[in-house]
Amino acid sequence: MKSAGTAGPLSPKWTILALVIGFLAIIEFITRMGWVPVVILVPPSDVAAVLWKLVTSGKLFPDFWRTTWEVVISVAAAIAIGVPVGFSLWRVPLLGKALEPYLVGIYAVPLVLFYPFLLVVFGLGAIPIVVVAAAMGTVPVILNSWAAFRGIPPIYLMVSASFGCHGFARFRRVIFPASAPMIFAGFKLSLIYSFVGVIVMEFMVGNTGLGFRVSYDYDGFRIDEMYAYVAVIVFLAAIISTFLSRGEREVRKENANG
Repeated sequence: MKSAGTAGPLSPKWTILALVIGFLAIIEFITRMGWVPVVILVPPSDVAAVLWKLVTSGKLFPDFWRTTWEVVISVAAAIAIGVPVGFSLWRVPLLGKALEPYLVGIYAVPLVLFYPFLLVVFGLGAIPIVVVAAAMGTVPVILNSWAAFRGIPPIYLMVSASFGCHGFARFRRVIFPASAPMIFAGFKLSLIYSFVGVIVMEFMVGNTGLGFRVSYDYDGFRIDEMYAYVAVIVFLAAIISTFLSRGEREVRKENANG
């Protein structure tokens, strides 16, 4: 009898893999049959061949690393700003009530609209891209962190105070572990928004990066190469999301053991 942690043939991982393979097989079939124009969709096998050429020639890596560090810096900045702000809103409820409507309003605004102003201030390059992406990722971190801290049972704080646990020690041992699941949900939302911000900004105003390459190949009707870069973008998003998920599991494991 298989244990609960064993990945069987009907586990989510195998199911997702089967769905992806089936979807790619369908795309391969309809494109080979000529049912879809090549200017719209190309066979996945052709995309894989182009992607292999990009990797072996080294053409892929400058754009890949540029987008990677822009996303990492954006997410890191969003977390570094968002968690302390969310904590402050929790510690000062009056401030939280005053700012909540504005934070929710900013959450609904597409911040890429401000890129012309940032271009005037910072010029072309990575800085306006990172600023917009970090701003897009900061608001969900603030809102989720604030909600996570408000959801901590008061008994946790009273018990920690009775044992003389205060300051940073209480934050590390009680507050953060109790609120970690929802905070990490905010981190994942931040990844999504920051990643979209980076790709969109590169697409519109970048001169390098994966988003720029997608735009460049689309304008040049190199559809197979465009889809190759799209595949790399999906891969990069999956890798960064995996790191966040592992960090969340480590925090929960430490909380369970400690």
